Amino acid sequence: MNFHSLFGLKSHTKPPPAKAKARTIAAEGPPTIEDGSANALRRQLVQVLLRDVVRRHGIPAGWLDCQMLVVSSRSRGEGMYVRLVMKHWDSRLLNYAVAFQKALMVDIMRFEPHAADWLYGISWQLEVGDTCPYKELPDRSAWAEPSQRPDPQIELKTDLERIFAIRDSDMLMRGEEAPARAYAKTEPQKLVNP
Repeated sequence: MNFHSLFGLKSHTKPPPAKAKARTIAAEGPPTIEDGSANALRRQLVQVLLRDVVRRHGIPAGWLDCQMLVVSSRSRGEGMYVRLVMKHWDSRLLNYAVAFQKALMVDIMRFEPHAADWLYGISWQLEVGDTCPYKELPDRSAWAEPSQRPDPQIELKTDLERIFAIRDSDMLMRGEEAPARAYAKTEPQKLVNP
């Protein structure tokens, strides 16, 4: 089944020869999405399939939107890019963005086996407004591999040693003796039954 039969449309005209098509595109300017055109049908197909994938997987309807960008390439000819627009922040959607994109592509290829000829790619755009809680980038250590991340216990010990060194230095400057760092071993207190 192709997208013409999906929407109940029949093509009554033959496509112009390759040279005439190239001249037509150059004469008319950049390709557009006009009602009844192949690009309009492709846009409808992608929008319907997007809504279906969203519904089928239980994603709230207002979280994603779709935009179609029409392009003309010298090497590939006329085609389109699908831009998926994330309208609501949810980390689950980001975690499954690749799987979502794959599911959408499977559906597109099922209904339009020649989509590889006109669908140049899918991109994502984040328009989540204030719904994203992450307003600034984290410290650079957040990007390190788990095996390269500093151990919190070691970091705490290092920080305490720095604090004690500052205190000791301050005490020496004031003429006081720095306390010894030998600490008695602690044991839990025994509970007494009343």
